[in-house]
Amino acid sequence: MYHQRWLVFREPLGMEKGTEQDQYESSAFHLVAVCNNQVIGSARLRELSPGLGTIAYVGLLPEFRHQGIGTKLIKTLIEKAKANNFNALRVMTRINALNFYSRLGFIADGEPFDYVGISHQFMYLNLSSKGNREQGVGSRE
Repeated sequence: MYHQRWLVFREPLGMEKGTEQDQYESSAFHLVAVCNNQVIGSARLRELSPGLGTIAYVGLLPEFRHQGIGTKLIKTLIEKAKANNFNALRVMTRINALNFYSRLGFIADGEPFDYVGISHQFMYLNLSSKGNREQGVGSRE
């Protein structure tokens, strides 16, 4: 899983192996997609604060993109978050993936910002019965 994560997120930026891991690995729920005994995709869910989960490191090897695998990973993590009684989910995504998350119901919040030299955006998904704006999630107010 970590090798696939490095190939997708860090190697293209010229970053060293090991930078694809952080201090939250042991406390997170990891999900992988496998094809022919090779990890081709991964995603991670963890609790950010009481009731708020965060999804991170969602990525697929290039040859497996645009086949619905990423959508299945996210939908599985959404169900896991609901089972863990999270009220909302946050994702920090690269700007080029905004439409992907929007199609899954996530709403952009705040202004884009730079992270590792790439423009990113926070997005939120409300998991409670009330809408995003009613809960203040995804609101720019």
